[in-house]
Amino acid sequence: MEVRLVSSDREAEIVQLSTVHGQPVRQRCVLDVSQATYNWWSAVQPRRQHGEVVLFIRRHNGNLILHSKDFYPVGTLRVPSGGIKEDEPLLDAAHREALEETGLQVAVERFLAVVEFEFRCQKFSISFPSYLFLLRELGGELKAMDADEHIVAFAEVAPDNLTSVAQCLENVPQDWCDWGQFRAFPHRLAAELLAKSQ
Repeated sequence: MEVRLVSSDREAEIVQLSTVHGQPVRQRCVLDVSQATYNWWSAVQPRRQHGEVVLFIRRHNGNLILHSKDFYPVGTLRVPSGGIKEDEPLLDAAHREALEETGLQVAVERFLAVVEFEFRCQKFSISFPSYLFLLRELGGELKAMDADEHIVAFAEVAPDNLTSVAQCLENVPQDWCDWGQFRAFPHRLAAELLAKSQ
């Protein structure tokens, strides 16, 4: 069995961030995935072993930014996210990914959650941490800065409608269903957390 938990250094960073940006909710999400999905995660794990930041970027009008990529199923939208580099602090990753994917400068409003995903296939598993942040748009022009991201469209959604985004992700075509379940979970969790803070 192959399971990788949040490192002790990262745990110390989480504690430090929580004193400034709020105590994140801790969740574990176990997903039973296909052999093909497990093989994909096994292949990319060396370069994604530090996890990802998931960015809920609040615009001046209060809506959150969604984006779509040219290889997604038609009509599929989600909030931006991106991998964390080796030895990269979480906030540095959040600011870097926000700029690369949206062209915006942002400020952290709240450290929402730490989600420890576990992808299971038969007796094997891979763990993957996601760190969810609520950010506030400060300036810049909304456009993708990194062509390698393949972003082709942006949209906005009211925080109250994040659950609808999750539902759409849960209903992507069958060959995308593992990905859709994985991507839906942070949207549902953020919807719950933001509703409680209103």
